Amino acid sequence: MSIVVRRTGQAVRSAEPKASRHAVDVVLGHLGEIGPAVAALRRESSRLAEWGEELARVRRRGGSVFAAGSDGSAHEAQRFASELAAHDPGDGSTFKAISISKSAGTEADGKGSISAQISDQVRNGDIVVLLAAKGITDDLRDAAAAAKSKGARVWALTGKDSKDLAQSVNEAICIDTDPPHAEEAHLVAVLALCECFDDAMRHIGQK
Repeated sequence: MSIVVRRTGQAVRSAEPKASRHAVDVVLGHLGEIGPAVAALRRESSRLAEWGEELARVRRRGGSVFAAGSDGSAHEAQRFASELAAHDPGDGSTFKAISISKSAGTEADGKGSISAQISDQVRNGDIVVLLAAKGITDDLRDAAAAAKSKGARVWALTGKDSKDLAQSVNEAICIDTDPPHAEEAHLVAVLALCECFDDAMRHIGQK
């Protein structure tokens, strides 16, 4: 974009600084690298749609949805829970979308661990979504086991370094790429889930 300044009847064009070619290449390189992650999500589009519809059914039954993540994925878990709550019609139901994170002092007594909180709060028929783009902690594996023991269904979004978590859950979507791009894809996935949930809730309301 350029700015035109008029001085004594003469137009002077003043150009804003342009990004360097190197910076543009960095941006394009990054966009190219997330291509495989987006392609992986496209291949799992049907599963994501099914999950979104199941979230709506759980909501209609009065169940709850829990989300938790290891390392940086905890932020995506928080975003998912807040987005899902924001998409809810808010008609006075008991539906809850809750993000679970490790509490301070967990090492001392274990009560603040993700698995302990899941065990305390999850009920039969709930959904638990676990996110791990970088690696899998024992706490996350234990959380999956605790949720299933309570009768909840457990889904996972994983990356290349965390795909073994699929063995601990009911269903998983693996973005088989490095952690940073897997994490980006996970954010896209949870936003798409919320859109599917929203769409399913509208269709349920029309019946």
